[in-house]
Amino acid sequence: MVLAAAAPAFAHAQLTSTEPVGGTALATSPPRVVLHFGESVEIPLGSIRVFASPSGKQIETGAAGHADGQASSVAVKLSKLDKGTYIVTWRVTSADSHPVHGAFTFVVGSGKGGQEDAALAQKLLASGGGSTTVGAVYAVIRFAAFAALVVLVGGFAFVTLVWPAGAALARPRRLLWSAWGVATVTTLIGIPIQGVYAAGLPLSKVLSSTVLSGVLDERFGRVWSARLVLLLLMAGVLVLLGRRAGSERGEAAVPRPLMVAAGVLGVALLVTPGLAGHASTQDLVPLAVVSDVVHLSAVSLWLGGLALLTAAVLPRRLPDELSAVVPRFSRIAFGAVVAILVTGVFQGWREVRSTAALTETTYGKLLIIKVVLFGLLVALGFLSRRHVQARYRVPRLSFGPGAATAPPSDGETVAQLRRTVGAETVIAVVVLAVTALLVNAQPARSALAQPYSTEMRSDQVLVDVTVDPAKAGPSALHFYTLSPQGAVQEVQDLTATLTLPSRDVGPLAVPVQRAGPGHFVASNFNIPLQGQWTLEVKALLSDIDEATVSAKIPVK
Repeated sequence: MVLAAAAPAFAHAQLTSTEPVGGTALATSPPRVVLHFGESVEIPLGSIRVFASPSGKQIETGAAGHADGQASSVAVKLSKLDKGTYIVTWRVTSADSHPVHGAFTFVVGSGKGGQEDAALAQKLLASGGGSTTVGAVYAVIRFAAFAALVVLVGGFAFVTLVWPAGAALARPRRLLWSAWGVATVTTLIGIPIQGVYAAGLPLSKVLSSTVLSGVLDERFGRVWSARLVLLLLMAGVLVLLGRRAGSERGEAAVPRPLMVAAGVLGVALLVTPGLAGHASTQDLVPLAVVSDVVHLSAVSLWLGGLALLTAAVLPRRLPDELSAVVPRFSRIAFGAVVAILVTGVFQGWREVRSTAALTETTYGKLLIIKVVLFGLLVALGFLSRRHVQARYRVPRLSFGPGAATAPPSDGETVAQLRRTVGAETVIAVVVLAVTALLVNAQPARSALAQPYSTEMRSDQVLVDVTVDPAKAGPSALHFYTLSPQGAVQEVQDLTATLTLPSRDVGPLAVPVQRAGPGHFVASNFNIPLQGQWTLEVKALLSDIDEATVSAKIPVK
């Protein structure tokens, strides 16, 4: 019996096999429990626990560690177990910092897990599956940290490239310090929150030294600690900006060395989300990290600048200032939109790559929502640009018919911009929220590539089958033959066929090979089409006895 549970953040490391195999009966106590995953995983506090069933008593185990030096395997040593049923619950952190957890049972001696064991396993999973409060706090912190970085980096670029005179004013500096404060506080709090989130612990354990030391040893902790150091350096840049602004006024308020230092720190800060997220996993990692930094830089230039334009420039209503700042920002925003489109298309292709992944997964649906919102944001941006072109005659880039012959007044232009830019700002906040959800969502490609497991039973044999991944294309099929009581059962031979009745395809012979005692495998078998396939397995029990079992296999 194998139980799998999705993590609250849609984690994407996948369990590929276990030792002992879930649902099997062993003649003797196993020396250890080993979990094998499809990618490197990190080991949070209490990552593997073993319980006796039906008592629910936790069995003492050794400390969890990577099995045989493999980063994709986790193991714990066991003391000698008495005969009976045991439940293993596990929780690990995948390479993109999201936790994944599940459970399985095995038996020492004869017998097999029953409904009582399944109910206990579900109860144990639920108790160790993480706090809803922790999940909510974690989501808010990730969103606030992301938004603060965008405003901090983009806002500093705005006063550097677009509005140098703004560096001498109190309001822009307050906005930058506020963004720095939010980014620093959320990063500082986010490290221990990640610890309890990954380990499935309640919020009351957030100050535990064990939890904190554990998360600091993981990729997430190291990256966010580096972000804290970068934020401290950025504070020095903001202090220098304030001192320089007090001594100089006008367009030359931001000296070039300060601009360079802020630019380097800003790019470094924008690297951190990708290193602790999806960009650092799967394929094309170097290109993905570069694309992610360019994407976030463009988002910061556009939305961070938009925040300062809305909160600091437009309320001043100074015609000379507007005529210099607004057209300049309009040109930069246009370039940022182009960069966002190019990198966004690449990132979407890398994470999705199929219509099914786009329409049938949480990640794909969130991506569709983000694209729609982004399109609306771009439309409002072009409307704002038309107002700017009409009043300040920005060099035209052919996005529509010519401007009105009688340009509107500064007051009319400011009123129009306040409406459109205000709407842009509201939608931008929603876009950032959806982006935060995307960061926490399991990439569509891996979500679609989840394995499918089922059990086929007759009076003579029980066959557990796993199709990995359960989607059209190359796949591996694993067959485990067991006795009706759940013990490993050797068979003389095993054959399998797949049929797709809805498309009149098959039966297709599955080339099965023996992989071990009671274990057969068909590697790299091509499932040609999506649909509800019928898998038929024939197990030769003896020279004269053969058992036939079948099951439906949904292929995406």
